Amino acid sequence: MKLLKQGAEAKLFISEYLGKKCMVKVREHKSYREKSLDERILKGRMRSEAALLSRAKKAGIRTPVIQKIDTGNFSITCEFIEGKTLREELQEGSRNAKARCKSLGALVAKLHSNGIIHGDLTTSNIIVHRGRLVCLDFGLGDFSAKPEDKAVDLLCLKKMFLSTHFAFLECWKDVEQGYCRNYAGGKRVIGQMAAVESRARYY
Repeated sequence: MKLLKQGAEAKLFISEYLGKKCMVKVREHKSYREKSLDERILKGRMRSEAALLSRAKKAGIRTPVIQKIDTGNFSITCEFIEGKTLREELQEGSRNAKARCKSLGALVAKLHSNGIIHGDLTTSNIIVHRGRLVCLDFGLGDFSAKPEDKAVDLLCLKKMFLSTHFAFLECWKDVEQGYCRNYAGGKRVIGQMAAVESRARYY
């Protein structure tokens, strides 16, 4: 296996499964936790991530197909998705920036309308595959119907977007437009997001 990315919670490897290229995500043990507790937490997070991916797939959201779950090694094997990250495409000055951002908003809308909180919404976790967006890495995600949880999820994306893609600041409105057009509760979440931002500035 070849290490692709080292995160705070897991390592991501490129490997092969049944003769095809795949991604293997291995969750990291935490030495400060008691061993049996650590294993319960890791297994619980693996099950949660698999459940989130499954619900997203059933909702019509493009995600990698899970090929194998190994609770002994705390790993999830998924198909490898070819393509650039949305972050890379935007940083290269994509002519399709406005359309991509509307599609990004629509993707998040579909997640939230199905009670899925991604937990780490960034343009690095979105792959542009054959002109369509594929959502990756639900490792910090959860299920919730609360507007505030959705607002916080969307706010994380907004903060990342405005700090990373400063050449496309006006495109954030396209993200919000795509979100509201594809989620009946979108305007309420946008309003809640503004309230969360206001509280953060106050404190």
